[in-house]
Amino acid sequence: MMSDNIRVLIVDDLPETRENVRKLLQFEQDVEVVNQAGTGEQAIEMAQTDQPDIILMDINMPGIDGIGASQRISELVPRAQIIIMSVQSDSDYLRRAMMAGARDFLTKPFGGDELVAAIRRVYDKRPTITAAPPRGQGTGAPVAVAPEAAAGNIVAVFSPKGGSGCSTIAINLGVSLAQSGFNTALVDGSLQFGDVAVMLNMKPMTSVLDLSDNANDLDNELISSVVQKHQSSLNVLLAPPRPEMAEVVTEDSMKGMLDSLRQIYDFILVDTSSSLNGITLGILDTADRIVLVAQQNLPSLKNVSRFFDLSESLEYDSEKVSLVVNRASDKRGISVKDISNTLKRPVIMAIPDDDSAVNTAIDQGVPLLTGSNKRRPVSVAINKLADQLVQDLVGEKDMKSKPAEESQPGGFFSRLFGKR
Repeated sequence: MMSDNIRVLIVDDLPETRENVRKLLQFEQDVEVVNQAGTGEQAIEMAQTDQPDIILMDINMPGIDGIGASQRISELVPRAQIIIMSVQSDSDYLRRAMMAGARDFLTKPFGGDELVAAIRRVYDKRPTITAAPPRGQGTGAPVAVAPEAAAGNIVAVFSPKGGSGCSTIAINLGVSLAQSGFNTALVDGSLQFGDVAVMLNMKPMTSVLDLSDNANDLDNELISSVVQKHQSSLNVLLAPPRPEMAEVVTEDSMKGMLDSLRQIYDFILVDTSSSLNGITLGILDTADRIVLVAQQNLPSLKNVSRFFDLSESLEYDSEKVSLVVNRASDKRGISVKDISNTLKRPVIMAIPDDDSAVNTAIDQGVPLLTGSNKRRPVSVAINKLADQLVQDLVGEKDMKSKPAEESQPGGFFSRLFGKR
């Protein structure tokens, strides 16, 4: 019979590192180190025989490295949750680790408190384990109940003030995630006057209109025939070619489309309109994360402050809204720190002002992250923002669970003023 303790397997090619990690855990009464492996091959074998809850996996090892071993273990022992350990803190390692099935990432050297916190955090999110039902001569051994197919993450890029650069941020976030190996779609949610087609130099041969009629009954084949592939590997769903055609798309059909896209893509970026109409609100409701874009001027801060008030009225979780300052510059009268203090919200990223590079990219129809500007500070900041979204969202949902309030009926005004 398995112990109630958190069962840990330590994997590292250096014996002294394995011993140091073991010592960091020896005083935790509910943590039990069940075995130690020095190679990826040993880790795969021990994961099957020892059935650990947590595997502390070094990323760089001879033979099968930590990434390869993690991928194999995720297939063979889905109950085992993997935490990658590495001296490299490069974002590429984080992406590769998460894509291999890791649930967390520790940069060496780390302390005992950091290690234990990661173990408990990952353990609390592990899949449910249940006994196998009796069938024939089955062993009845514990098996992992596979969670419902992981749903993709919807990220809405929104600003209550037009001209804040949402399209540039949404497009390049999508490119960054696609280049990192995530299956990513970009939706132009500014249905009347969307700029995505122009900014990516794409012809609107298909658009959201082609999916809106059957938004709640979409299959992969139909979606694939409508979504266009950009040369950056980003999948793009464009806005209607003419403003009046946007009237065909409803709030319900937009939500249906996004829910269908969840089943296909790892990330869905939505470039929204600054007009807070029913469709935009529906997008924000459905989103797992809202990237709220502000600028260093009073009109922008006034509107952003009002949106935070609105988000509280709509009962959004505080973590759902991430504040980003675009076109940030030390020469502005209002500093990024002032914005954070005034709004009483953390600024998760300040994207530096670089009108020259941004405007050139727009005029050429080439994303910042694929052209000659990809090493400029503005591009680096957007890549870091993408990394932050990955860290916040990937692995956060082990099971698809939509809050009831996201499905409540009624339009925009009834939701705001009809609360009891």
